[in-house]
Amino acid sequence: MDETPPPVVAPEEDPELAAQVGNLTEAVEMMRHDQAAHDMRDVASPEPPPVPEEKPPATVLVYRDGHRTEIQDYAILGKMLWVFTGQRTQLVPLADLDLAASERVNEDRGVDFVAPTQ
Repeated sequence: MDETPPPVVAPEEDPELAAQVGNLTEAVEMMRHDQAAHDMRDVASPEPPPVPEEKPPATVLVYRDGHRTEIQDYAILGKMLWVFTGQRTQLVPLADLDLAASERVNEDRGVDFVAPTQ
């Protein structure tokens, strides 16, 4: 079987083909216009700045000697309280804390602090 490619027809020679080419050209121009308008909206209305996260209220530690400290992130493992501050970690023996006073102070402030029973 001899497969020869179909003849190339110029749009000017075929009125129907000319109409299709014209319609496609208009559609492409409309899409370009819509894309340009969309791009302008993106430039004109930048996203609002992010809302800073609110930190939860600090937990207050009451020590047996009466002094207090406020902490954000901590964990209690065994008989130690681990305080996490950025790149540092501080260990506080639970024996150094007045756990009952720490629970009362935090409860008054609406902060959950539950000391382990010893």
